[in-house]
Amino acid sequence: MRNRAFQCGQTAELVSLELDGELSELEAARLEEHLGHCAACRALRAELAGLTLALRAVPLERLERPVTLPRGSGLSLRPLQVGAAAAAIAVVAGLTGVMTTLHSQGTTQPHFVPGIPGPADSINSLRTLRRARLVPPQLPFGQAAGGRLDI
Repeated sequence: MRNRAFQCGQTAELVSLELDGELSELEAARLEEHLGHCAACRALRAELAGLTLALRAVPLERLERPVTLPRGSGLSLRPLQVGAAAAAIAVVAGLTGVMTTLHSQGTTQPHFVPGIPGPADSINSLRTLRRARLVPPQLPFGQAAGGRLDI
């Protein structure tokens, strides 16, 4: 049923094109095929054909005064459009640069939030623990206590 309603909707468009003389051969064949088994569309075609003939038979009326369109203000919007496009490109380029910088910093340097302990606070805590001899100091790689080089 839904397919038939779709076909009838397309047929109404084809009938309109036919009445305006703009129907291709393929469309004409599709129209005739559908009209061969759809009485509702045949009735629509006959009704629209009658209305179209009646409208085209009426003589044209003369206008009492000519139709005039209002003049433009003389301002061109083209420079405004170009400026807006340039501004949009600048914003996108700026945001891309900021996002790239933030992304690259995010992989190498941590971001700090005020009030939340960060690495500096951890270093100070470590220094305090070392002074109390709770954590032994870390020596450079390959160096043992007493200044000897351990390999």
